[in-house]
Amino acid sequence: MKNESKGLVTSSNSSSFCNKEKLEWILKSLCLGQLLAFTNALSGVFNKIISTESEEYTPAIRTFLNYALLCLTFGVYFLRKNGLSVHRSKNGLKCFVNALLDVEAWYWIYRSYSLTSLTSVQALDCLSIPVVFLISKSLLGRVYTRNQLLAVIISVFGVSVVVYSDYIHAADNSNIKGDLMCAIGAILFGISTVSQEWILDSLGVYEYIGTVCWYAAFISVIKVLVLEVDGITACIRWEVFLPLLGLASSQFVFYAAMPRMISLFGSGSAFINMLAADLYAVLAGIALFHMSYSALYISGMCVSCIGIVLYTAWSPQCAKVDVMKLDGDDGESSDALIEVKEVPS
Repeated sequence: MKNESKGLVTSSNSSSFCNKEKLEWILKSLCLGQLLAFTNALSGVFNKIISTESEEYTPAIRTFLNYALLCLTFGVYFLRKNGLSVHRSKNGLKCFVNALLDVEAWYWIYRSYSLTSLTSVQALDCLSIPVVFLISKSLLGRVYTRNQLLAVIISVFGVSVVVYSDYIHAADNSNIKGDLMCAIGAILFGISTVSQEWILDSLGVYEYIGTVCWYAAFISVIKVLVLEVDGITACIRWEVFLPLLGLASSQFVFYAAMPRMISLFGSGSAFINMLAADLYAVLAGIALFHMSYSALYISGMCVSCIGIVLYTAWSPQCAKVDVMKLDGDDGESSDALIEVKEVPS
């Protein structure tokens, strides 16, 4: 195996070519990232509807439906194609641990929808960002600039303002409990995503999905049988069952796109792009749930948005662009190298 560096080398003779190449990757990153943000916000809307229509807590049932749909598509295809070869390898154990983290993350996030607001859940999901940055830097050797880290700090500060606004306007302690549950889920989801990026170094994108979905579905079934057997009957009602189908469908698209985003642009870029889900959640809260927001809450959202804009403006690393060697180059690396990541050739 041989390692190559990924980066961008600019010069006066190739600035237009490099800019065109970089712009193409940035647009791909934004489109894929906004697909993640939109489907994540859509999942939040369906979760809130389910929590409103049903008095039963059914987060495990909700997660199972998504994994079951993945098993029926990616899972069956790769099981017929590869058999149990991946499951029996060391990657199988990695996928099991990743599935366990993922199931627990979504369980706590879904559980929080019954106790706090839609926008608070979406905002608290941003707590995954510092987790992703710290773990990917320490374990995967990812390199982030000071400007990127400053943008992350600004975004997290905006989230803190949102949570504080939620706290001071809460009529009881339910919102606080919901915020805490969502924070636990967000941290677990950040760990799960970095482990996903680690696994994708040795497995293909959809091979990974086709493997991990079986473990996740099995773990979810166990949780349903232990914790939510009584909630199954509540999910049969149409006003609950239809949003469940919508949730499973939106999460299916999210899971199909997330590994591709991570493999191309890294987990950091994926989570920064997903900050836009907060805006979609605010619009949904106003349009569907007739929610109103305080000036402090809106200010926190604006600060969080400033963070994502600054991250995009300061960081060409939102797209990984291959090293472009020019004819007549002296062979020395340029100071304009934006990111270095070793990958197998």
